[in-house]
Amino acid sequence: MFELKGREPGKPLILFVESSVALPRITGFMTPRVKALLDAFWPGALTAILPLKAQFPLGVGKDGSVGIRVPDHPVPLALVRACGGPLATTSANPAGGEPFRDAAAAREVWGNSAEVVDGSCGGVPSTVVDLTSWPPRVLREGGIPAAEVARAIKRFSGI
Repeated sequence: MFELKGREPGKPLILFVESSVALPRITGFMTPRVKALLDAFWPGALTAILPLKAQFPLGVGKDGSVGIRVPDHPVPLALVRACGGPLATTSANPAGGEPFRDAAAAREVWGNSAEVVDGSCGGVPSTVVDLTSWPPRVLREGGIPAAEVARAIKRFSGI
């Protein structure tokens, strides 16, 4: 995957999970307000940066943390279920390239070197939120507006 995309070897992958119920296996950090925030946006376009358990396999995460997302699409969710756990993944576009808007664009770039599954992808990256401390910080605005995340953070701060 790294070679095909032209991705830097040290750049971390994110994990797709089926729901927040899978998080205790991956992270030791799950407070009621973090869970409430995640459940407000999952499944969906929110990638949460959370502390990574030390015993979790290498190759995902960076500096003791990992990006985790519950996708809002039946194909990646089916892959997560078929694998029986978290699925290490990355975007389909070449490193540094614009997100693909549809499967035809992906096929045009990858040809026969990658399996492309038809389905809407929208071409909008996820919003990335650092939840390694509270209050969380929006690292990248994407499919969920930063203002919407900020309102949810405020709403769940008292939990």
